[in-house]
Amino acid sequence: MGQGLISDDIIEQVKGRVDITEIVSHHVSLTKAGQNLKGLCPFHQEKSPSFTVSPSKQIFHCFGCGAGGNVFTFVTRITGASFPEVVRELGRKVGVEVEEVAAHAGSQGGQAKRIEQLNQAAAAWFRQTLHDARAGDVGRQYLESRGIHPDTINRFGIGIAPAEWDGLIKALAKQGFAPGDLAAAGLVVARDSGSGFYDRFRARVMFTITDLRKRVVGFGGRVLGDGMPKYLNSPDTLLFKKGQTLFALDQAREAIVRTKTVIVVEGYFDAIALHQAGLTHTVATLGTALTPEHVQALRRFAENVVLLFDPDAAGVRAALRGLDLFVNRGMGVKVITLPVGEDPDTFIRKEGTGAFARLEAAAPSLLDYALDHTVKQAEAGSLESRIQGVDGVLRILQQSEHPIEREQRIKIVAERLGINESQLIQRYPALLAQQQRGPVAAAVQPASKSSLSTLFKGVPEERDLLLLLLHGKLLPADIRRLRPEAFTVAPCRRLVALAMAHLGQDGRIGVRAVLDAAMDDPECGALATELSIRDDHFDDVPMHIKACLDSLDRKRAEQILRDHIARLKTAERAGQVEEARLLNVQINELRIRKAGAPPAGAVSLVKE
Repeated sequence: MGQGLISDDIIEQVKGRVDITEIVSHHVSLTKAGQNLKGLCPFHQEKSPSFTVSPSKQIFHCFGCGAGGNVFTFVTRITGASFPEVVRELGRKVGVEVEEVAAHAGSQGGQAKRIEQLNQAAAAWFRQTLHDARAGDVGRQYLESRGIHPDTINRFGIGIAPAEWDGLIKALAKQGFAPGDLAAAGLVVARDSGSGFYDRFRARVMFTITDLRKRVVGFGGRVLGDGMPKYLNSPDTLLFKKGQTLFALDQAREAIVRTKTVIVVEGYFDAIALHQAGLTHTVATLGTALTPEHVQALRRFAENVVLLFDPDAAGVRAALRGLDLFVNRGMGVKVITLPVGEDPDTFIRKEGTGAFARLEAAAPSLLDYALDHTVKQAEAGSLESRIQGVDGVLRILQQSEHPIEREQRIKIVAERLGINESQLIQRYPALLAQQQRGPVAAAVQPASKSSLSTLFKGVPEERDLLLLLLHGKLLPADIRRLRPEAFTVAPCRRLVALAMAHLGQDGRIGVRAVLDAAMDDPECGALATELSIRDDHFDDVPMHIKACLDSLDRKRAEQILRDHIARLKTAERAGQVEEARLLNVQINELRIRKAGAPPAGAVSLVKE
């Protein structure tokens, strides 16, 4: 499992000190469920929690999409980092020094590491420039005018890019970074003439964008003065994707998990102002509309969402776009409407958190907000426009899963629009059919997996034996009867072989070692974690194990008998007299042994 880069001893040290529950809880809101913990799976969309963590076994498994593994598997999947990167990061958390291994030159992992180093160096230079007596004066004055405190500046790593075409290029060249490296990180732009590069960010307040691993992945810059564009972000790189990144999520994560609520704003200054006011469960989009990836990221931590956009037309559109993203996702979504002329930054500084709390308490749900907006538009127009607005209203109502709520809202809408309620009800089925025939928005689907009932169809004894093996229920006498070749389900056969390779001197199997080894095989790993976390009940475990082993032996003997009979027919057709005679002897012995085997009725297996 060391991937040839980090020694197995170091990996074991890290694994022994890391608690999977602590790591997972940074990404998933977990609640107690018996001996385990449950939450919404971060790897696929679901309304009911099927993601389970076993503190005792230090593994996780999702019964919805089949994802499973140990702490290394989880961090690798959630961050997209390589195995060595994950080991090093977890090692830093628990105080285990992991030897850095240089990535292969030109590899994607090596390039990502280089970009991370460049971003760190650039962030440090932007901060240093802000504190420079001369170069940072304009930036400091601007931040002061926006009410940003010095400790907030430090906490968010705010800096300044001076009004120079090559300030960053020169500064990082002294640290050994070439312009080509800076271009890969999106920090510089190639000149149209093709001769050299110039700094992407100039004369701007610089915001450092960090991911959940605290890596600097990109930057946002607000122009100082009247230049355009007002806000400029890093382009997408190996580390940075605007449509998947939320500003301040790393700083807001703990508060979001604690309050189970996240406030979503549109701008850097809005997020920073709310954090500074104590509303630390706030994140911001990066100049893009909310995306399904954003919603998926928020669902890992929050149950409730508060959308806080500017009250102008663009802010209204941004809120309305959220309807399709959040509908029926199991999250409560509210929309706060600020007074005209205010934005989150100015409102919180002038009115304070008390006024904000009152706005939040009175805020409508996203569905009601969208309905109200559509009805107001229809009311303001002619009778014809009101009729045209009906379909828009019905499309919104169709988003709700709750029929009683739909009926109540149809009644209210009919009264507001001055249209007979029965006409709306008659129109609704036709519109619904039209919607179902039309294009359907893509949704993230659970990863494909074979259910246990399908995988072990006809051979439930193989499932039960492996389940009991992974729960440590097999005694040495039982283990001595195990034969990997007797198992017909391929991943099950491989897991049993792994188990037999981890026999202790006491004749028992080291279950934790088997689980760790299984993670190198995705199919085996997923099966092992699911069976390890399942809590099947057997009235008499020793008797059930014996029945399963007897059934396995009998089926194995029957298969060998069928193979011998097939070989006998081949030998007879080929005129191989001696081979046929030996096979006849063996077949008779197998039939005698089969006659003395326990009857088929002796096996009583649990239902699927």
